[in-house]
Amino acid sequence: MIEIKPEMLETKNSNVSLNVIVFKHQNSNEKLLEKTMLNWVCDAVKKYDTIVVEYNLETPELSQIKNNLVDSNFTLILHSFNPLITEKNIDLCIDYLVLRKEKLIKLPFGFVCETNYIKNLTEIKEPVLFGGDASEFLKIESNEEMEYATEVLQRRIIKNLTQKEVKIVNPTNVVINANVCVESGVTIFPFNNLCGNTIIKKNTVLKEGNTITNSEIGSNCVVANSIISNSTICSDCFIFPFNTIGNNTFVGANCVIKSYNKINNAYIQENTKIESFNEIGN
Repeated sequence: MIEIKPEMLETKNSNVSLNVIVFKHQNSNEKLLEKTMLNWVCDAVKKYDTIVVEYNLETPELSQIKNNLVDSNFTLILHSFNPLITEKNIDLCIDYLVLRKEKLIKLPFGFVCETNYIKNLTEIKEPVLFGGDASEFLKIESNEEMEYATEVLQRRIIKNLTQKEVKIVNPTNVVINANVCVESGVTIFPFNNLCGNTIIKKNTVLKEGNTITNSEIGSNCVVANSIISNSTICSDCFIFPFNTIGNNTFVGANCVIKSYNKINNAYIQENTKIESFNEIGN
């Protein structure tokens, strides 16, 4: 096994002529934080040309690789059951292959290699082994492994957001799914569940207990203990606790919605104040 030292890495991988083959396995459409395992893998290599191929358990892996090679200097072979891999770790593998002028490196699952070299192989014997962080290549199959992978991916999402000046109070009690966009200056308190293609814009405060799905919350809003789905809340709104807002509702800027309202498929003009205990819309 070769030890990989990050300080050795100098190549610009975006300029490397490399094709990626991702083998799709039976559980590839299982979702972690609303993104399939296959898509987690593909996102890690999104800057490269990638093809997805159904894996055949009855066909030797080398044959399947050779049948899907294209005209590139290098080829990376991955598997859909490794959703924890990151762009950084993939770049590490590629850099090491290029800098050390290796022909082939065996990853915990898959390979990175010179295309012409593997094209002419009949058998892979005593390959050079990957010496980086193998934990990202954990094979995810069981329910326990799915739960573990979800925790790891959630921590990564939260870490990325905090680096972008999003404040998350007690992140262990917050769920932020993969397709959610949170802008800088947002504060998220415990027991918030952000789902689907949700956007939370700058400097908004999500107080405790919200569930927000496929919705946009404008900048400088305060939202507390409410359920919002498939709706748009414009900037500078104050949503009190215990509201349910859904079904393509639009709330204009600078509105106040007090508690215990049910609002569905409604258009609320800007500067509107709604008192408590109302049913509005269809």
